[in-house]
Amino acid sequence: MSESPEKLPPKLPPKLSVGVIGIGAFGSKIALRLLWTDFPGLQIYDTDDLTPRFFSNNYGGLNVGSPKMMAQNCDVIITVLPSAAELREVCFGWEGVATGFKKGGIVMDMGSTDPLQTAVLAKELEAHGVKLVDAPAFGTPDDAKEGKLTLLVGGEDEGVERCRPILDKLGSKVIRAGVTGSAQAAGAIADYLRAAKLLAASEAIRMGAHFGFEAGNLLKVSEMLGGAELSRILASDVVTRRFKTGLQLGVLRANVELAAQLAEGAGLALPLLETTRKAWTQAEARLGYGTDHSAIIKWLETLATEAPEQIESEPSP
Repeated sequence: MSESPEKLPPKLPPKLSVGVIGIGAFGSKIALRLLWTDFPGLQIYDTDDLTPRFFSNNYGGLNVGSPKMMAQNCDVIITVLPSAAELREVCFGWEGVATGFKKGGIVMDMGSTDPLQTAVLAKELEAHGVKLVDAPAFGTPDDAKEGKLTLLVGGEDEGVERCRPILDKLGSKVIRAGVTGSAQAAGAIADYLRAAKLLAASEAIRMGAHFGFEAGNLLKVSEMLGGAELSRILASDVVTRRFKTGLQLGVLRANVELAAQLAEGAGLALPLLETTRKAWTQAEARLGYGTDHSAIIKWLETLATEAPEQIESEPSP
């Protein structure tokens, strides 16, 4: 009886050769994380010659002379740069990566860059056989060092999947966006939402303090009266367009109006409150008092097809 052939172990994909361009406060921690985990051959580059030398002397990594030299020896180059202009310079400027990569090379942009410029840059790189994956990172430098970043990722599926070993080392949460540029757009929109919420809460705290309401208790009241339900409402009624929360738009508008009157009476300048009053007043004029308050997005959708002055001139109820 012949022996059965020995089962061969599954063939593992080849290890990625990786480089990092931009060894600043954030990029250096990304480089450290990769260097100390699965990428001991990490290459590094920065326009400031001293920065990568210092990093290499203290922690390791191969300091290379130009972006093109890095591209000639890497499968994926991670860029951690503050603007689309600097990303373009790295790709197409002096010794740019676009002319160094073999076909199928990937630039993974983890900085904060313009989504529109990112999409344009992706097409230009594609003409050189290079893919662009945008993966803006959310978190602190310490999160980067510990692999606990939240990463939004945009780009073609093939490019994103090739970057997966890197993404998994850097992020505790990896959220797939859409096409290249979509992750940068989502990041900007998310920060706008964060900024608006923080400004609104700060205005509320200031107004509450004027009327003797302790800030912590004011926030507790807000949560009790529905603040904690916002995420649920967005998911269950706005995204699905069900619009059946049961709270009438006109009721909410009236309370916003009352808050604005309190601020005016107290002589408080609260710009977001004033803008909110104007927006909800115009939404009620268009949609009606009894419309569910979660349907305000319907009013926003009308603004795309009408001039701003037409909206401004609508009479208040």
